Amino acid sequence: MKETKRLSLGFYFYPGKRGFHVVVRLKDAPGALYSVLGLLHDHVDIAGSTSYTLGDGTAIWSGFGTSLKEGETGEKLEKLVERSPFVLECEVKGSDRGLLIGSFHSGLDIAPDRPGVVFPIAGVARIYDRMVQTFGSGGRTMLYEEGSELGRSTGRYLNSRLGKGDLEWKVKALLGIYRAYGWGSASLEVEKPDALYRVTIRDDFECLESGKYRDGCDYLRGHLASTISTLSGKEFEGEETRCRLRGDPLCEFVLSRRVT
Repeated sequence: MKETKRLSLGFYFYPGKRGFHVVVRLKDAPGALYSVLGLLHDHVDIAGSTSYTLGDGTAIWSGFGTSLKEGETGEKLEKLVERSPFVLECEVKGSDRGLLIGSFHSGLDIAPDRPGVVFPIAGVARIYDRMVQTFGSGGRTMLYEEGSELGRSTGRYLNSRLGKGDLEWKVKALLGIYRAYGWGSASLEVEKPDALYRVTIRDDFECLESGKYRDGCDYLRGHLASTISTLSGKEFEGEETRCRLRGDPLCEFVLSRRVT
């Protein structure tokens, strides 16, 4: 299946149509979601949805879509969904002149106990550019150090979740998370186990928007080196040998264990 970007479920616009946001708390049991979708099948054309367990025997399903019937209302849909024996609560909100903004969720968790926020890449690129424009090489150092600080936190979190395991496996997990979060689709080449790694990223978020003052991905370089150092308990250094900001087709980082 072809790789694609995940659409954020917080915002939809259906000009000239009646849209609905349906949120259901249901029993976390086989057939529960099928039951809800079966009831909505002839009433709402679902454009996007998400579901997740709450860890207490219940789960949430949240869906956005447009009405398939004239005169459809949120109240009617709530009563319809509540016919399911799996449904515990249901809340439906209609669009305002075609606009639907998901008000049920306030923020997001990017992993268990890891709250996150969303920024557009163009905005992040401008912030990074302004730092280098204002502070010169000091701005690049600040970006590297900020990436390093988050990397230490990321490494501690992954160690607490993944437990024991070889470093290569944990680095692959880190790069998988990069891809899932939109940081870039990365591949790993192990040149020397526990000592030398080469990471290539073909769509590094740090340089998807052209930088007027930057010529490298300092934030991600710091994050990679610091995360791997924390995962391994050894000190690693990071060097970016290729970068799209310098005209290369992709970004490449060499992570080497520091010799003391």
